[in-house]
Amino acid sequence: MKHTPTSFPEIPGLTDLSLLAVGGYATIFRATQGSVGREVAVKVENRTIEGDRDRARFLREARAAGKMSGHPHVADLFDAGVTADNHPYLIMELYAGSYQDRMPLRAHEVRDIGVKIADALADAHERGVVHRDVKPANILISAFGEPALADFGLAILAEIRDPDITLDVMTPAYAPPEAFRRAEPGPAGDVYALCATLYALLRGAPPRWEPDHPPGLLTLIEMFAQPVPDLPEVPLALCAVLRQGMENDPDKRPTARALEELLASVDLDGPAQEDQSTADVSNFDPPTVPVQRPGFFTNLIDNLFGR
Repeated sequence: MKHTPTSFPEIPGLTDLSLLAVGGYATIFRATQGSVGREVAVKVENRTIEGDRDRARFLREARAAGKMSGHPHVADLFDAGVTADNHPYLIMELYAGSYQDRMPLRAHEVRDIGVKIADALADAHERGVVHRDVKPANILISAFGEPALADFGLAILAEIRDPDITLDVMTPAYAPPEAFRRAEPGPAGDVYALCATLYALLRGAPPRWEPDHPPGLLTLIEMFAQPVPDLPEVPLALCAVLRQGMENDPDKRPTARALEELLASVDLDGPAQEDQSTADVSNFDPPTVPVQRPGFFTNLIDNLFGR
């Protein structure tokens, strides 16, 4: 059963639920946490979770996410559980919006966001936790104007439904090439997704994607053979760091901690690309085209459509 605007979940301690948004896998509500009188956001999985093993796995992931919520750039997670009708939920800090609604941004803003979120990811990876779905919509904006990475703990829900899912967990526009080969999500995938996110914050759209013409199913693979171009008026040094984080080979990407240091050291006063049409791509290493093996596109279709 899926929740609808007229079907609010019953969650202990919460009152005054109202609908904020309905997504493919979760419905978001605004609510009041009566014990402390604060407004919170509640993300409720649209589908149910069955069995004690999967319930325990979700709660274990939620506890790991809760430990990270003390990080200054991770959205606070207040509680987690499963409703009486078996819908997992997370009770989180209520934020005003996300960077999805504010792009494009200036280079210095994006560099600062990148340093802070890379630090959050590095902390998560050191704890053995992978985010799996870094994207502009999951970087929220606090009341003090600070970025906070949200949705730790939610991506595990898709994996519980199907252990082979990767693209159903990640957003394809920000997914690394290995995700299209059903590779197990890892820290390197988070680094790719963060760099793709930072590129989108600069450009207003994900790398290699045209805002009005996103790639089709087959060209989605071919796009990884294309270099990531420089951006007009963005320091070349910043573009170079982002390209390094979006290497097709996961082993060639920096760790999240190294990415944080690379971004922090970028000279924003250095030369920038003046005109996209004259971008110098001579120093690019063309990404490796993903290996095509029997059943590759069948697996890709299965991934994209959850078959």
